[in-house]
Amino acid sequence: MPATRAIRRPRVARAAVRPATARVRQQRGVRTEEAILGATLRLLAARGVHGTSLDLLAEEVGVAKSSILWHFGSKEELLLRVAERVFEEVARGPAQEILALPTLEQRSAATWRFYADTLRHKPEVRRLVLYLIFETAEGRPELRARLQQLYRGMRELFADGLRGVVADPGKRQRLATLSIAALDGIFLQWLLDPGSADLGALQREMRTLAEQAQRPRRRSSHHP
Repeated sequence: MPATRAIRRPRVARAAVRPATARVRQQRGVRTEEAILGATLRLLAARGVHGTSLDLLAEEVGVAKSSILWHFGSKEELLLRVAERVFEEVARGPAQEILALPTLEQRSAATWRFYADTLRHKPEVRRLVLYLIFETAEGRPELRARLQQLYRGMRELFADGLRGVVADPGKRQRLATLSIAALDGIFLQWLLDPGSADLGALQREMRTLAEQAQRPRRRSSHHP
């Protein structure tokens, strides 16, 4: 009776399975990360930063807490990734629509509308960034560097909005810094006392200041 030969599967078939399996795992991991980021933003809106625990988030997504830590490492890293994701979405969407407007006045008005809408309906986004700055950046240099990059991106967007109006790149950067500082300050006052920040009146005042800054300076007729 002839000896039976062992059936050998081609190595190519086995090699083809491994990349496919790795691809499926990678896609599953991406979906899990997306679900965690989305759930984090929802919980931040409903419960705030301190009320958004990893245990609650794990229950919301339907994964183990260890899975969240495996994907993000820490709560601070997760929150920073959420902030970066929101900024990326703004930079790709609303910011491009604003920059496409033909005049500085239109860009300024659209920027303020977007800011006011965010303040009224999505304050958790700015609250999250301020939390990261004040609570974690001092002792975490890697987070501090990422937050610096986030604000650098904000300044670039504001500076781009001044192109065609302010020729000096350095001045555009300084004006962008002042603009972001003003908006952050308004948000802090609104957060502490919402009634103290009349957004409509503040917009009018800022528009008046901008118009005055663009007027040519008149030389005084009185000479020493």
